[in-house]
Amino acid sequence: MRNLTKTILFLGVICFANANEKDILSGGKNAKAPKTGEEIYNYWCLPCHGANKPGTKALEVLYQGSLPAELTKREDLVPEVVEFYVREGKHSMPFFRKTEINDKDLESLKAYLSKQ
Repeated sequence: MRNLTKTILFLGVICFANANEKDILSGGKNAKAPKTGEEIYNYWCLPCHGANKPGTKALEVLYQGSLPAELTKREDLVPEVVEFYVREGKHSMPFFRKTEINDKDLESLKAYLSKQ
């Protein structure tokens, strides 16, 4: 009986841990998964590339006014460039795995940022 109780507690902890991880990745228990390119951008990119965020500030230093630092204000982004940085990352920007931004979501993100 003692082993059965331990097993049930162990399985409960594992199930809770997995459910918690899914909630975190989806933005919370009641959050809906981002679907459009804008929603995907807002979920994954905006925390670093929004106004006055670290990614935007780094691009301000890099571009020195020659290009808009906010990605949504760029007119020259092409889908291939967006895909490269999403999959490869750069400096402190991490790359995103397909379990984070899958190929379908990446297509939506590329279309959104390249204005296609």
